[in-house]
Amino acid sequence: MKQRSSAELERATASLLGDRLLDVPITRASGSARLRLTALLRAACAHPVFPGWPTPVDDWLDEAARLADEVADADACGRVLLRRAIVRMRRLDLDAALALTRQAAAAVGGRSGELAACCAIGRVRVLVRLQRLDEACQALQAVPLAPPGEASGALRQLALGEYHIEANEVAAARAALTLALARLPEELVEERIQASQSLAFVFISLVDAPRAVGQLRQARALLRGAAVWPEVIQMDVALASLLAARGEHGAAQALFGEAAELCRAHPQPDLAILIDLGTARSSAAQQHGADAVAACLRAAKGYAEQGNLLGLVSMVIFMAGIQSAAKAFREAYRTLATGLAIARHRRWPAAEAVFRAHIDRLRNDLLGPAPFDEMVAQMVSEMRAR
Repeated sequence: MKQRSSAELERATASLLGDRLLDVPITRASGSARLRLTALLRAACAHPVFPGWPTPVDDWLDEAARLADEVADADACGRVLLRRAIVRMRRLDLDAALALTRQAAAAVGGRSGELAACCAIGRVRVLVRLQRLDEACQALQAVPLAPPGEASGALRQLALGEYHIEANEVAAARAALTLALARLPEELVEERIQASQSLAFVFISLVDAPRAVGQLRQARALLRGAAVWPEVIQMDVALASLLAARGEHGAAQALFGEAAELCRAHPQPDLAILIDLGTARSSAAQQHGADAVAACLRAAKGYAEQGNLLGLVSMVIFMAGIQSAAKAFREAYRTLATGLAIARHRRWPAAEAVFRAHIDRLRNDLLGPAPFDEMVAQMVSEMRAR
Protein backbone atom coordinates (compact mmCIF):
# COMPACT_ATOMS: atom_id res chain seq x y z
CA MET A 1 0.00 0.00 0.00
CA LYS A 2 1.54 3.27 -1.14
CA GLN A 3 2.07 5.85 1.63
CA ARG A 4 0.44 9.19 0.89
CA SER A 5 2.13 12.52 1.52
CA SER A 6 0.76 14.78 4.26
CA ALA A 7 -0.63 17.19 1.68
CA GLU A 8 -2.44 14.37 -0.15
CA LEU A 9 -3.88 13.07 3.12
CA GLU A 10 -5.09 16.54 4.07
CA ARG A 11 -6.79 17.08 0.70
CA ALA A 12 -8.31 13.59 0.67
CA THR A 13 -9.74 14.00 4.18
CA ALA A 14 -11.21 17.41 3.42
CA SER A 15 -12.76 16.05 0.22
CA LEU A 16 -14.16 12.93 1.89
CA LEU A 17 -15.73 14.85 4.77
CA GLY A 18 -17.08 17.45 2.37
CA ASP A 19 -18.84 14.73 0.37
CA ARG A 20 -20.33 13.23 3.54
CA LEU A 21 -21.56 16.64 4.76
CA LEU A 22 -23.14 17.47 1.40
CA ASP A 23 -25.09 14.20 1.49
CA VAL A 24 -26.98 15.21 4.62
CA PRO A 25 -28.84 18.45 3.78
CA ILE A 26 -29.66 17.24 0.24
CA THR A 27 -31.32 14.03 1.41
CA ARG A 28 -33.17 15.77 4.22
CA ALA A 29 -35.03 17.81 1.63
CA SER A 30 -36.03 14.84 -0.52
CA GLY A 31 -35.82 11.08 -0.76
CA SER A 32 -37.13 8.19 1.29
CA ALA A 33 -36.66 7.81 5.03
CA ARG A 34 -34.28 4.92 4.40
CA LEU A 35 -32.17 6.99 2.02
CA ARG A 36 -31.97 9.84 4.56
CA LEU A 37 -31.10 7.34 7.30
CA THR A 38 -28.23 5.89 5.25
CA ALA A 39 -26.80 9.33 4.51
CA LEU A 40 -27.03 10.45 8.13
CA LEU A 41 -25.29 7.33 9.41
CA ARG A 42 -22.51 7.66 6.83
CA ALA A 43 -21.93 11.29 7.82
CA ALA A 44 -22.12 10.63 11.56
CA CYS A 45 -19.58 7.82 11.37
CA ALA A 46 -17.18 9.66 9.03
CA HIS A 47 -17.12 12.98 10.90
CA PRO A 48 -14.51 12.86 13.71
CA VAL A 49 -15.43 13.90 17.26
CA PHE A 50 -13.07 15.47 19.79
CA PRO A 51 -13.59 16.73 23.36
CA GLY A 52 -14.63 20.36 23.49
CA TRP A 53 -14.95 20.74 19.70
CA PRO A 54 -18.43 21.55 18.24
CA THR A 55 -19.86 18.86 16.01
CA PRO A 56 -23.12 18.17 14.13
CA VAL A 57 -22.79 14.44 14.87
CA ASP A 58 -25.15 14.44 17.88
CA ASP A 59 -27.96 16.06 15.86
CA TRP A 60 -27.40 13.67 12.97
CA LEU A 61 -27.62 10.70 15.33
CA ASP A 62 -30.82 12.04 16.92
CA GLU A 63 -32.42 12.29 13.50
CA ALA A 64 -31.04 8.89 12.44
CA ALA A 65 -32.51 7.31 15.60
CA ARG A 66 -35.98 8.68 14.73
CA LEU A 67 -35.73 7.41 11.16
CA ALA A 68 -34.45 3.97 12.30
CA ASP A 69 -37.53 3.64 14.54
CA GLU A 70 -39.77 4.86 11.70
CA VAL A 71 -38.55 2.17 9.28
CA ALA A 72 -38.12 -0.45 12.05
CA ASP A 73 -34.48 -1.11 11.16
CA ALA A 74 -32.85 -2.94 14.10
CA ASP A 75 -29.38 -2.83 12.53
CA ALA A 76 -29.63 0.95 12.05
CA CYS A 77 -30.72 1.31 15.69
CA GLY A 78 -27.64 -0.68 16.67
CA ARG A 79 -25.37 1.49 14.49
CA VAL A 80 -26.78 4.66 16.04
CA LEU A 81 -26.19 3.33 19.57
CA LEU A 82 -22.69 2.15 18.70
CA ARG A 83 -21.74 5.51 17.21
CA ARG A 84 -23.17 7.25 20.30
CA ALA A 85 -20.97 4.98 22.43
CA ILE A 86 -17.83 5.87 20.48
CA VAL A 87 -18.71 9.57 20.63
CA ARG A 88 -19.02 9.30 24.42
CA MET A 89 -15.73 7.43 24.54
CA ARG A 90 -14.04 10.17 22.53
CA ARG A 91 -15.36 12.72 25.03
CA LEU A 92 -14.03 10.55 27.90
CA ASP A 93 -17.51 9.90 29.30
CA LEU A 94 -16.53 6.28 29.69
CA ASP A 95 -19.26 4.88 31.96
CA ALA A 96 -21.94 6.20 29.59
CA ALA A 97 -19.96 4.83 26.64
CA LEU A 98 -19.83 1.36 28.19
CA ALA A 99 -23.58 1.37 28.85
CA LEU A 100 -24.23 2.37 25.23
CA THR A 101 -22.08 -0.48 23.90
CA ARG A 102 -24.32 -2.88 25.87
CA GLN A 103 -27.43 -1.26 24.39
CA ALA A 104 -25.95 -1.49 20.89
CA ALA A 105 -25.20 -5.20 21.35
CA ALA A 106 -28.75 -5.77 22.64
CA ALA A 107 -30.20 -3.95 19.61
CA VAL A 108 -28.23 -6.27 17.32
CA GLY A 109 -29.92 -9.11 19.21
CA GLY A 110 -26.99 -11.48 19.59
CA ARG A 111 -26.63 -11.99 15.84
CA SER A 112 -23.20 -12.64 14.39
CA GLY A 113 -21.70 -10.57 11.61
CA GLU A 114 -19.92 -7.26 11.01
CA LEU A 115 -22.13 -5.05 13.20
CA ALA A 116 -22.05 -7.46 16.14
CA ALA A 117 -18.25 -7.62 15.89
CA CYS A 118 -18.02 -3.81 15.80
CA CYS A 119 -20.19 -3.58 18.93
CA ALA A 120 -17.92 -6.03 20.75
CA ILE A 121 -14.81 -4.15 19.61
CA GLY A 122 -16.30 -0.85 20.74
CA ARG A 123 -16.82 -2.35 24.20
CA VAL A 124 -13.18 -3.51 24.27
CA ARG A 125 -11.92 -0.02 23.44
CA VAL A 126 -13.96 1.50 26.27
CA LEU A 127 -12.77 -1.16 28.74
CA VAL A 128 -9.16 -0.40 27.80
CA ARG A 129 -9.69 3.29 28.57
CA LEU A 130 -11.29 2.31 31.89
CA GLN A 131 -8.10 0.33 32.64
CA ARG A 132 -10.15 -2.86 32.97
CA LEU A 133 -7.51 -4.70 30.99
CA ASP A 134 -8.32 -8.29 31.99
CA GLU A 135 -11.93 -7.84 30.89
CA ALA A 136 -10.79 -6.12 27.71
CA CYS A 137 -8.43 -8.99 26.87
CA GLN A 138 -11.12 -11.63 27.40
CA ALA A 139 -13.66 -9.66 25.37
CA LEU A 140 -11.16 -9.17 22.54
CA GLN A 141 -10.34 -12.87 22.39
CA ALA A 142 -14.05 -13.58 21.96
CA VAL A 143 -14.30 -11.39 18.85
CA PRO A 144 -14.04 -13.66 15.78
CA LEU A 145 -11.50 -12.83 13.09
CA ALA A 146 -13.16 -10.92 10.27
CA PRO A 147 -13.03 -11.94 6.61
CA PRO A 148 -10.66 -9.82 4.46
CA GLY A 149 -12.06 -6.43 3.55
CA GLU A 150 -14.41 -6.01 6.52
CA ALA A 151 -13.84 -2.92 8.64
CA SER A 152 -14.21 -4.90 11.86
CA GLY A 153 -10.90 -6.64 11.15
CA ALA A 154 -9.07 -3.31 11.08
CA LEU A 155 -10.96 -2.07 14.15
CA ARG A 156 -10.02 -5.25 15.99
CA GLN A 157 -6.34 -4.53 15.27
CA LEU A 158 -6.78 -0.94 16.48
CA ALA A 159 -8.37 -2.16 19.74
CA LEU A 160 -5.58 -4.74 20.10
CA GLY A 161 -2.95 -2.04 19.63
CA GLU A 162 -4.62 0.21 22.21
CA TYR A 163 -4.73 -2.72 24.64
CA HIS A 164 -1.03 -3.50 24.15
CA ILE A 165 -0.09 0.15 24.77
CA GLU A 166 -1.95 0.17 28.09
CA ALA A 167 -0.41 -3.19 28.98
CA ASN A 168 3.06 -1.74 28.17
CA GLU A 169 3.63 -4.30 25.41
CA VAL A 170 5.16 -1.87 22.94
CA ALA A 171 6.41 -4.26 20.26
CA ALA A 172 3.02 -5.99 20.09
CA ALA A 173 1.30 -2.59 19.92
CA ARG A 174 3.48 -1.60 16.97
CA ALA A 175 2.53 -4.72 14.98
CA ALA A 176 -1.20 -4.36 15.66
CA LEU A 177 -1.38 -0.63 14.93
CA THR A 178 0.67 -0.95 11.74
CA LEU A 179 -1.77 -3.58 10.51
CA ALA A 180 -4.74 -1.45 11.57
CA LEU A 181 -3.50 1.55 9.58
CA ALA A 182 -2.97 -0.60 6.50
CA ARG A 183 -6.54 -1.93 6.68
CA LEU A 184 -8.68 0.94 8.00
CA PRO A 185 -11.01 2.33 5.32
CA GLU A 186 -10.37 5.95 4.39
CA GLU A 187 -13.83 7.04 5.55
CA LEU A 188 -12.98 6.04 9.15
CA VAL A 189 -11.07 9.30 9.65
CA GLU A 190 -11.39 9.32 13.44
CA GLU A 191 -9.92 5.82 13.75
CA ARG A 192 -7.08 6.58 11.33
CA ILE A 193 -6.14 9.64 13.39
CA GLN A 194 -6.21 7.55 16.57
CA ALA A 195 -4.10 4.80 15.01
CA SER A 196 -1.49 7.26 13.71
CA GLN A 197 -1.26 9.07 17.05
CA SER A 198 -0.97 5.81 18.96
CA LEU A 199 1.66 4.46 16.57
CA ALA A 200 3.64 7.70 16.94
CA PHE A 201 3.62 7.17 20.71
CA VAL A 202 4.88 3.62 20.18
CA PHE A 203 7.75 4.80 17.97
CA ILE A 204 8.68 7.47 20.53
CA SER A 205 8.78 4.73 23.18
CA LEU A 206 11.03 2.69 20.88
CA VAL A 207 13.28 5.76 20.35
CA ASP A 208 12.54 5.61 16.63
CA ALA A 209 12.21 9.34 15.97
CA PRO A 210 12.00 9.23 12.13
CA ARG A 211 8.99 6.89 12.16
CA ALA A 212 7.40 8.83 15.04
CA VAL A 213 7.72 12.03 12.97
CA GLY A 214 6.10 10.27 10.00
CA GLN A 215 3.09 9.15 12.03
CA LEU A 216 2.66 12.56 13.66
CA ARG A 217 2.70 14.15 10.20
CA GLN A 218 -0.03 11.74 9.07
CA ALA A 219 -2.19 12.48 12.12
CA ARG A 220 -1.67 16.22 11.67
CA ALA A 221 -2.62 16.04 7.97
CA LEU A 222 -5.84 14.17 8.79
CA LEU A 223 -6.72 16.67 11.52
CA ARG A 224 -6.06 19.63 9.21
CA GLY A 225 -8.25 18.02 6.57
CA ALA A 226 -11.01 17.67 9.18
CA ALA A 227 -10.38 21.30 10.34
CA VAL A 228 -10.22 20.30 14.02
CA TRP A 229 -7.98 23.23 14.92
CA PRO A 230 -7.41 22.67 18.69
CA GLU A 231 -6.18 19.15 17.86
CA VAL A 232 -4.03 20.53 15.02
CA ILE A 233 -2.40 22.85 17.58
CA GLN A 234 -1.55 19.86 19.79
CA MET A 235 -0.10 17.97 16.84
CA ASP A 236 1.92 21.03 15.80
CA VAL A 237 3.41 21.28 19.30
CA ALA A 238 4.14 17.55 19.54
CA LEU A 239 5.70 17.38 16.08
CA ALA A 240 7.68 20.62 16.53
CA SER A 241 9.03 19.42 19.88
CA LEU A 242 10.19 16.16 18.34
CA LEU A 243 11.80 17.94 15.38
CA ALA A 244 13.56 20.41 17.72
CA ALA A 245 14.94 17.49 19.75
CA ARG A 246 16.41 16.15 16.48
CA GLY A 247 17.99 19.52 15.70
CA GLU A 248 15.56 20.34 12.85
CA HIS A 249 14.93 23.83 14.22
CA GLY A 250 13.73 25.48 11.01
CA ALA A 251 10.88 22.99 10.57
CA ALA A 252 10.14 23.17 14.29
CA GLN A 253 9.93 26.95 14.19
CA ALA A 254 7.44 26.84 11.32
CA LEU A 255 5.18 24.48 13.27
CA PHE A 256 5.45 26.50 16.47
CA GLY A 257 4.55 29.56 14.39
CA GLU A 258 1.46 27.88 12.94
CA ALA A 259 0.44 26.71 16.42
CA ALA A 260 0.80 30.24 17.81
CA GLU A 261 -1.31 31.64 14.97
CA LEU A 262 -4.03 29.02 15.49
CA CYS A 263 -3.97 29.71 19.24
CA ARG A 264 -4.97 33.28 18.56
CA ALA A 265 -8.11 32.08 16.74
CA HIS A 266 -8.75 29.08 19.05
CA PRO A 267 -7.31 30.00 22.48
CA GLN A 268 -5.50 27.19 24.31
CA PRO A 269 -3.86 28.88 27.34
CA ASP A 270 -1.85 25.86 28.50
CA LEU A 271 -0.64 25.07 25.00
CA ALA A 272 0.22 28.73 24.36
CA ILE A 273 2.87 28.56 27.07
CA LEU A 274 4.31 25.34 25.63
CA ILE A 275 4.44 27.00 22.20
CA ASP A 276 6.34 29.98 23.60
CA LEU A 277 8.68 27.65 25.49
CA GLY A 278 9.36 25.59 22.38
CA THR A 279 9.85 28.72 20.28
CA ALA A 280 12.30 30.12 22.83
CA ARG A 281 14.39 26.95 22.90
CA SER A 282 14.40 26.52 19.14
CA SER A 283 15.26 30.20 18.56
CA ALA A 284 18.07 29.98 21.12
CA ALA A 285 19.48 26.89 19.40
CA GLN A 286 19.59 28.85 16.14
CA GLN A 287 21.15 31.84 17.95
CA HIS A 288 18.14 34.03 17.25
CA GLY A 289 18.52 35.73 20.62
CA ALA A 290 15.89 38.46 20.25
CA ASP A 291 13.20 35.99 19.14
CA ALA A 292 14.15 33.63 21.96
CA VAL A 293 13.96 36.36 24.58
CA ALA A 294 10.58 37.58 23.28
CA ALA A 295 9.19 34.04 23.47
CA CYS A 296 10.63 33.64 26.98
CA LEU A 297 8.89 36.82 28.09
CA ARG A 298 5.53 35.57 26.77
CA ALA A 299 5.98 32.21 28.49
CA ALA A 300 7.09 33.82 31.76
CA LYS A 301 4.03 36.10 31.68
CA GLY A 302 1.77 33.08 31.12
CA TYR A 303 3.34 31.19 34.02
CA ALA A 304 3.05 34.25 36.30
CA GLU A 305 -0.66 34.62 35.44
CA GLN A 306 -1.17 30.96 36.34
CA GLY A 307 0.78 31.35 39.60
CA ASN A 308 3.14 28.64 38.34
CA LEU A 309 6.28 29.32 40.37
CA LEU A 310 8.44 26.62 38.82
CA GLY A 311 7.52 27.65 35.28
CA LEU A 312 8.17 31.32 35.94
CA VAL A 313 11.55 30.72 37.58
CA SER A 314 12.70 28.34 34.83
CA MET A 315 11.75 30.80 32.06
CA VAL A 316 13.46 33.77 33.73
CA ILE A 317 16.64 31.76 34.25
CA PHE A 318 16.50 30.42 30.69
CA MET A 319 16.11 33.95 29.33
CA ALA A 320 19.01 35.24 31.43
CA GLY A 321 21.10 32.34 30.15
CA ILE A 322 20.38 33.31 26.52
CA GLN A 323 21.37 36.89 27.28
CA SER A 324 24.54 35.84 29.10
CA ALA A 325 25.55 33.56 26.23
CA ALA A 326 25.25 36.57 23.91
CA LYS A 327 27.38 38.57 26.39
CA ALA A 328 24.41 40.89 27.01
CA PHE A 329 25.27 41.00 30.72
CA ARG A 330 23.29 44.14 31.50
CA GLU A 331 20.14 42.54 30.08
CA ALA A 332 20.85 39.28 31.92
CA TYR A 333 21.24 41.12 35.23
CA ARG A 334 18.07 43.13 34.58
CA THR A 335 16.16 39.91 33.85
CA LEU A 336 17.35 38.22 37.05
CA ALA A 337 16.77 41.33 39.13
CA THR A 338 13.22 41.60 37.79
CA GLY A 339 12.63 37.95 38.70
CA LEU A 340 14.00 38.63 42.18
CA ALA A 341 11.66 41.60 42.58
CA ILE A 342 8.65 39.52 41.50
CA ALA A 343 9.66 36.75 43.94
CA ARG A 344 9.90 39.26 46.78
CA HIS A 345 6.53 40.80 45.89
CA ARG A 346 4.88 37.37 45.73
CA ARG A 347 6.72 36.24 48.89
CA TRP A 348 8.36 33.26 47.23
CA PRO A 349 11.52 32.75 49.31
CA ALA A 350 12.55 29.64 47.35
CA ALA A 351 12.44 31.62 44.10
CA GLU A 352 14.36 34.49 45.73
CA ALA A 353 17.15 32.08 46.67
CA VAL A 354 17.35 30.72 43.10
CA PHE A 355 17.53 34.17 41.53
CA ARG A 356 20.15 35.32 44.06
CA ALA A 357 22.26 32.27 43.25
CA HIS A 358 22.15 33.07 39.52
CA ILE A 359 22.99 36.73 40.14
CA ASP A 360 25.98 35.58 42.21
CA ARG A 361 27.04 33.29 39.37
CA LEU A 362 26.79 36.17 36.90
CA ARG A 363 28.90 38.35 39.21
CA ASN A 364 31.52 35.87 40.33
CA ASP A 365 31.89 33.40 37.44
CA LEU A 366 30.79 35.07 34.22
CA LEU A 367 31.65 38.75 34.55
CA GLY A 368 33.91 39.10 37.58
CA PRO A 369 33.18 41.03 40.81
CA ALA A 370 34.73 44.38 39.84
CA PRO A 371 33.23 44.65 36.32
CA PHE A 372 29.89 43.46 37.66
CA ASP A 373 29.80 46.02 40.48
CA GLU A 374 30.80 48.75 38.04
CA MET A 375 28.05 47.69 35.62
CA VAL A 376 25.38 47.71 38.34
CA ALA A 377 26.53 51.10 39.65
CA GLN A 378 26.32 52.53 36.14
CA MET A 379 22.82 51.09 35.64
CA VAL A 380 21.65 52.61 38.95
CA SER A 381 23.18 55.98 37.99
CA GLU A 382 21.39 55.91 34.64
CA MET A 383 18.07 55.15 36.32
CA ARG A 384 18.45 58.06 38.74
CA ALA A 385 19.30 60.41 35.91
CA ARG A 386 16.00 59.73 34.14
